Amino acid sequence: MNTSQQPIMTVTGIRKAAGDFEDAKGKTIEFSNTVVTVLQDYSEREKEQGAIGKKSTDYKIKGAQFFTDYMHQQLPAKAKMIFDWDFTGKTPRAVLIALDFEADDEP
Repeated sequence: MNTSQQPIMTVTGIRKAAGDFEDAKGKTIEFSNTVVTVLQDYSEREKEQGAIGKKSTDYKIKGAQFFTDYMHQQLPAKAKMIFDWDFTGKTPRAVLIALDFEADDEP
């Protein structure tokens, strides 16, 4: 992967989200994620519309159990966001699979 798929961002929060819910057809849907909140620049379009500062964005790592990997991390902190490609849908999409808090220390 190149750096465009491993951007370094400021992580401001990490939490686990797990449970289930019923969809419109009555089917039970289970979910388990580690939710990572980061600060991001606004897009050029948002800036043209007057946005200033940064926005917060949530990314999900599949599996709430991964929260324990990061629960002692002091935040906010910079981390490399490690994405993988998911080709199972109609269009490929980047999926967050891990964080690397050590990456910011590299020369």
